[in-house]
Amino acid sequence: MDPLISVIVAVYQTEQYLEQCIESIVNQTYRNLEIILVDDGSPDRSPEICDLWAEKDSRILVIHKKNGGPSSALNVALDRATGDYIAFVDCDDWIQNDTYEFLMTNLRKERADMSICSEFQVFGKSIRRPEKKENVYLVMNSEQAFRFINSIGYFGVGVWDKLYAKQLFDHVRFPLGHTGEDYSVTYTLLDRAGTIVYDSTPKYYYRQRSGSITHRSDIDLCSIQSAEKMLALVRKKYPSIEIYAISGYVFALLGIYDLILRTGVNDPKWIAYKQKTKKIVRKYYSELIATIELSFARRLQLLLVGWFSLIYTPIFKLFYKWKHRGVS
Repeated sequence: MDPLISVIVAVYQTEQYLEQCIESIVNQTYRNLEIILVDDGSPDRSPEICDLWAEKDSRILVIHKKNGGPSSALNVALDRATGDYIAFVDCDDWIQNDTYEFLMTNLRKERADMSICSEFQVFGKSIRRPEKKENVYLVMNSEQAFRFINSIGYFGVGVWDKLYAKQLFDHVRFPLGHTGEDYSVTYTLLDRAGTIVYDSTPKYYYRQRSGSITHRSDIDLCSIQSAEKMLALVRKKYPSIEIYAISGYVFALLGIYDLILRTGVNDPKWIAYKQKTKKIVRKYYSELIATIELSFARRLQLLLVGWFSLIYTPIFKLFYKWKHRGVS
């Protein structure tokens, strides 16, 4: 019999998209699933939708709890999960119907602890491929995985495009009170895994919404703190790939830098943050350009932020508006 996969969905205020999300999981060609839907105190019809699906499919377990944020919901589900493997789907996203068959096939083939696929990005009615290399198949140890997760064009820190051996989560839970809950967990699991397999075939549909965590306007430095810890870990255990970890750290800094520009905040704290980021970009610019494979746009971003930030600001705002056209 196929091993059991526990698929975890933290549900909050996504009644418009939740049916599509749950249906895509229920209709998987890989049938041996435990589907855990955690209603995180959602004020809309999402709890009712979860319960209705549980009546239709015995594989679905619904947990209702007071609102505590996505990390809290994911941790509750991890505590209840009985599967041999763990997977996650965001409640406003969906997956192709062979996603878990695909991930499990690669995992078994390589005797891996973690299997990763790629994704489509969904902007309204438009479905696009992100900035990823195509036709890539990698079998990695932890050191190699830290190199590729910090190389643009491969896989990222999100937990939703991955299938994990459950034991990787022993004594590991999502940090509470932060918006970037994926970061530290993903880095920890990559370090724990013996073998990781990545196939760049897209199987996951990642919806871009103005009200989602990714596009919210408040600024949380959890991603930077996690990147700093990742950099320290790499320097200690995998020093030969330090420049890749530096690259990941620099682009995490730039992610917050761009968020500051989007929100237009002028607090002295964030002005100081922007100045700090410029200095770090200048410090590592030459080594990054010489070592890391970067697109023209990424090279231009480093150059403009480091030395021509007044020019970068309007260019970034126009680019962001164009890239996220169709997002509602």
